[in-house]
Amino acid sequence: MQIRYTYKQDGKFLIGHIDEYPEYPTQAFSIDELEANLQDIYEMINNGTLEAHNKHGVMEIALLTAGHL
Repeated sequence: MQIRYTYKQDGKFLIGHIDEYPEYPTQAFSIDELEANLQDIYEMINNGTLEAHNKHGVMEIALLTAGHL
């Protein structure tokens, strides 16, 4: 299973969140530590310890090319 996440460097910390759950950020000193923290958060959401506040949807869009405007 793959879980997408986003992170940034902030001074000496990496700050990141699971893309589906940006309301639960975490911080770490290394990628390995950050990924372990994110895995813990994911497990807590799935077992009900943390509530997922955001709802997600998928939509389809039609892209218009310059010749079809």
